[in-house]
Amino acid sequence: MKTFLPITVVAFETDYGGVVSNTRYVEYIERGRYALMHAAGLKTEETWKEHHVQPIVRHLDIAYLSGAHHEDELILEATVQEHTRTTTILHFVLRRGEEELMRATQTLAYINDRWRPTRVPDIYRDHFPVGD
Repeated sequence: MKTFLPITVVAFETDYGGVVSNTRYVEYIERGRYALMHAAGLKTEETWKEHHVQPIVRHLDIAYLSGAHHEDELILEATVQEHTRTTTILHFVLRRGEEELMRATQTLAYINDRWRPTRVPDIYRDHFPVGD
């Protein structure tokens, strides 16, 4: 599964030189994960209430390739890369036109209603197909 999220860089996301702060990329990734989940018909609160599970971020690996600037028009591509027994791996690419600015991999684990780790729930496997 794949989704695309347009992002316009606004002034408060940048430093005095007009370059996006590295911490904002993490926020972009979080927005991308939510966009991917919502495109799959998964909302965290609903799956928690109905299925008693929710994803949590276990690991995030980011490669900063180039800087984004004030008023840049960006596209964040979010893809479900893989499911293991206990995790889901998401892949993100942030672009300005054809130029890649950032690549990231986010590993999601899952917890149940007792706040204990659990296997990847069927609802996520079913609604989060791997790839395009």
